[in-house]
Amino acid sequence: MASTAIRFARNAGALAFFLALVPLDPSVGQAQNDKPDVIRGRVTDDSSRAVVASITVTRGPDRLVQQATTDSLGNFHVRFEQGTGDYLVYVSATGFTSARRRVQRQADEHELVANFTLARAPVATLDAVKVEGRKPVRADNDVNPFQLEAGSSEKWKDGVNGQVPPTAAGDLNAIAGTMSNVTMTGGGPSILGSGAASNLNTLNGMGLATGSIPRAARTETRVTGATFDPTRGGFSGANIDVRLGPGDRNYQQRRAFLTFDPRFLQFTDAAGHSLGATSGGARGSLGADGELIRDALTYNVALDFDRSLSEPSTLVSADADALLNAGVAPDSVARLIAFATPLGIPLVSAGVPANRQHTALTWLGRLDDTRDSLATRALTTYLGFTGDGALGFGPLAAPSAASEQRERTLGAQVTLGSYVGAGRRTLNETRLAVSSVRTTVSPYQPLPGATVLVRSDNIGAGTDVTSLLVGGGSFLPTEESKWTLEGGNETDWNA
Repeated sequence: MASTAIRFARNAGALAFFLALVPLDPSVGQAQNDKPDVIRGRVTDDSSRAVVASITVTRGPDRLVQQATTDSLGNFHVRFEQGTGDYLVYVSATGFTSARRRVQRQADEHELVANFTLARAPVATLDAVKVEGRKPVRADNDVNPFQLEAGSSEKWKDGVNGQVPPTAAGDLNAIAGTMSNVTMTGGGPSILGSGAASNLNTLNGMGLATGSIPRAARTETRVTGATFDPTRGGFSGANIDVRLGPGDRNYQQRRAFLTFDPRFLQFTDAAGHSLGATSGGARGSLGADGELIRDALTYNVALDFDRSLSEPSTLVSADADALLNAGVAPDSVARLIAFATPLGIPLVSAGVPANRQHTALTWLGRLDDTRDSLATRALTTYLGFTGDGALGFGPLAAPSAASEQRERTLGAQVTLGSYVGAGRRTLNETRLAVSSVRTTVSPYQPLPGATVLVRSDNIGAGTDVTSLLVGGGSFLPTEESKWTLEGGNETDWNA
């Protein structure tokens, strides 16, 4: 116990001495921290020239920040009213590499010095920048005229495929006949039983008084039946609409077709040969589209020429099989020829061709002014000429009763459109079209015609009465001209 008491007495004495060293007033220990600190210095470059720089001083440990700027001599100073003796100084200047330094109090000093020498920043070279101005591009809309209409029986036909023979390529009726909802009749295509007189052919939505276009033309054809669109009228059967678009501004395209159809490659039975069913001819078609004048004019044109010949039998050249198939006995025809010649009734005459001839020339073209991409200025032209000779040739008609028919079709269409209004979201387009059709029928023999009824026995299963045509043309000379002027305006707003 005695040793323990002595050791406690010694520890108590040491503790009393330690407490005597600690000041009883806490303000005495904080006196050094309450004094202000001044951080000063000078910023120069590597040539000892003054630098105008931005100074940022952060006090530790509470991260209080003060900023300053050097004067014309490069000097700066920052004052903290309550100094802690620990600071981080950051210096930055344009064209120089930035620098930072930690400054701490040594002993009892309150003025801390931080001088900086900044190095020049490396020079950065930027790549060349090319600035180009472009004209505004017309906005694209997913809704286009090639989409099928709601509630309509229609289909788009792009180009010509194997369903249409090369000799009939470009024939609008033949193209329409490839579609499942169209029934072909003798007068033309029919939808829902309507007659050919109820059909309407259009070019870019305007009237087209023809049934054929060049094979090489870059077009699209749509056949429409019943539709809920009240803006489409003028037909109650089928509407065959041909769309001839502008030429391509990026590519020059050329198309050429040449078709030969020789008669010796055609096959038919004996009756077909006797009636002259085989025909031979040739057809050529050229088409081109592209840019005619750079950034100013595009074109889309096509030209088609077709010529064919056939040798149909007539009353004076038909053999016995052809006459029997037509319902008349050969001896009855021989007796008629024997009576007609002495009576002065012509059967053959000068100017009547020996063959049936068909000639067709078709032109379709479009020019577009492309100087303004937000405006449409287009001119579309159509030219068609058709000549058919030896109309009326057949085993029951004399060659003198035949006629010749010529048809000329001219058409032009002007399209003017522009995007107007705020944001150019409204398209206003006006179309004007004019067309002319002139049809002439001329008989080879300008004399009255005669019809002779012939009764022939033992034809097929019994007796047959047949009409035979002799004398002049069976068709009266006619000349018909028709002019059509059409206009339309359409405004579309893209919401």
